[in-house]
Amino acid sequence: MAVVTPSQYWGTNFAAIDGKGRIAVPSQFRNNVPLSADGQRLLWVGFHETLPCLVAYGQDQYERLNGEIERDRETARLRNIDFAEDSEYKKRFSYIDSYTLDDSGRFLPSFIHRDRVGEVGATAFVGSGRRFEIWWLPTLADCAEADPVLQRLAQSWDATKGKGRK
Repeated sequence: MAVVTPSQYWGTNFAAIDGKGRIAVPSQFRNNVPLSADGQRLLWVGFHETLPCLVAYGQDQYERLNGEIERDRETARLRNIDFAEDSEYKKRFSYIDSYTLDDSGRFLPSFIHRDRVGEVGATAFVGSGRRFEIWWLPTLADCAEADPVLQRLAQSWDATKGKGRK
């Protein structure tokens, strides 16, 4: 039985991109995406700040990021310093989209997100606490900044197309 801890993402998993270009979020991650007010699993997806992958998180993390901007604006006001609110929102949310996961935990990435994950192949999911990374395997295998174990796993998965050892 899987342990469900909303907004806590741990572990690593792999999944193929289906023939329609949809990404299936593995259950260990999708089950931890909190339900929205209307009972849907709303996943926010954007670009990683420094790595060539996507990051994903639930509505609560999205609201936390908004709260950080509000807090920073108030801190700047109290210190009587300028605060570029629009720039802060742009920095955090320019390449973010929300997706409602279907019953199988799939979503069809928008054009900007397909730029990072491709339209065919497979993806790696890497938990990192309040969010998780979504990597396209060819990018992960070639990324010098990526964890070497993940690079090797990506190369192995891609070579066998996820079918295990021969």
